[in-house]
Amino acid sequence: MRKITGGILIVMLIMLTACSSSAPNTTQTTTSSTTTGQSTASNVIRVAVQSDGKTLDPHTATDAGSMHYIENMYSTLMQYNGKYGEIEPGLAESYTISDDLLTYTFNLHQGVKFHGSGKEMTSADVKYSIERIIDKGVRANQFTAVKSIDATDPYTVVFHLKQPMAPFLTYLANPMNGIVDSDIVKANNNSLDNVDAGTGPFELVKWEKDQQLTLKKNPDYYEKGLPYLDEVDFKPIADATARTTALRNNEIDLILETTEKENKVLENVEGITLKSEPGTFWEYIGLNVKDPALRDVRVRQAIANAVDRNQINQLVKLGKATVLDGGNIPPNHWAYPDIHPYAQRNVEKAKQLLQAAGSPAISLTLKVGSEYDYQVQAAQVIKQQLAEVGITVKVESQESSVFFDALGKGDFQMAVVGWQGFVDPDEYTYNLFHTDEAYNQQGYSNPEVDALLEKGRTTADEAARKDIYKQIETTVADEAPMVFLYMNERAAAYRNNVTGFIVEPTVTSIFLKQTKVQ
Repeated sequence: MRKITGGILIVMLIMLTACSSSAPNTTQTTTSSTTTGQSTASNVIRVAVQSDGKTLDPHTATDAGSMHYIENMYSTLMQYNGKYGEIEPGLAESYTISDDLLTYTFNLHQGVKFHGSGKEMTSADVKYSIERIIDKGVRANQFTAVKSIDATDPYTVVFHLKQPMAPFLTYLANPMNGIVDSDIVKANNNSLDNVDAGTGPFELVKWEKDQQLTLKKNPDYYEKGLPYLDEVDFKPIADATARTTALRNNEIDLILETTEKENKVLENVEGITLKSEPGTFWEYIGLNVKDPALRDVRVRQAIANAVDRNQINQLVKLGKATVLDGGNIPPNHWAYPDIHPYAQRNVEKAKQLLQAAGSPAISLTLKVGSEYDYQVQAAQVIKQQLAEVGITVKVESQESSVFFDALGKGDFQMAVVGWQGFVDPDEYTYNLFHTDEAYNQQGYSNPEVDALLEKGRTTADEAARKDIYKQIETTVADEAPMVFLYMNERAAAYRNNVTGFIVEPTVTSIFLKQTKVQ
């Protein structure tokens, strides 16, 4: 039996490795800051985000805007500690793992209170929350190994697994796998879209859609002494120029995630700190393998060979991104496969592949979210590149909700899109490439890849897992349901009176709990 108390766990399986009001239907108010402009209180931080959230429900959220709000309102059994790939106990004070890796026993902090209701969180809430995650389906695949959950006493919860699950503790640290107040959920007809049922460092005050989400300090937060801030004001600002202007004019304190063009503007501005780290935000061209025009693997391979990733990086990312010419697991990850099948653009090979497929001249539609100007720009460059091999591309820019709805329904031929926040290699692969999984939007299916994906999540040894994921990445790159483009830097910009904020590769905002505005 292994017991881990308090300290850091490097995320590997024993070696484990890795984008709401407090009470039902109530709205609270605060007078600590104004809605816009300069704050009237010193212990308030104003945070610019690229887009507003869609929901405040941690168990259904999939968009980055929602996640930034939610992760400050909820706590998880395990939690990220600020170093990529490392986690530590959160709501769990300590835990043990059986020698056969099938039983996880968590001892909970006592006296943890839910926002608003003041109800103490117990093991019954943990059991309810994980079962709700499974029922909602969005991240159900992270808990497919769970056979049963026992709340053996108010402060002890036991997970029984059907088979070992290498990233199990990592998934318990996923900020969207938060522990919720079952009473609040039931009082709101099983919807947490606009309410707060968490125990996190901050609790909901109000949400003015497309304007501001306001959180206030949770005075009963279980991590003693935290948070330092009294209030967090999230302000969705879609336009990059507007974000940088607001920061320079002291209308906001922090841009949570800056683009390359924003970095260029802000890098030498007095009074502003710009910090970057290797990131986890990777972008790609999704190819719908069920579409008649893209069903032939040779057509997809032609597109993969015709795309000049380096040129797109230079034109759109100012050369700051890391080109992905093989798989999507990045160079800063322990499972990096180090494969390079598309190291150089190959126009002649692309033409030959199209000819062999009987499609020397085809027309395709490339969809992209209109709110993400850098992806719209990338789409235009891709259009020009594919024209050189005989592929005519129509770029269709859609409002984000329409765009993502179309992706989920498989209503596209090609799409420029990205993911971020992945930690374990299982996250980079299983949900995206396993047959019929939730985010396998491309409709890709390969029984050999499915078997490898299942093996990868049940194998404990890191070296063995790395070999498995190299096989997966090699096959996926060759069959090209996605054309991987690049991995972006993770960068944030903030005024010099902001201290303690950790710029972490997953773009999480949970470290606002230890941030100060002086």
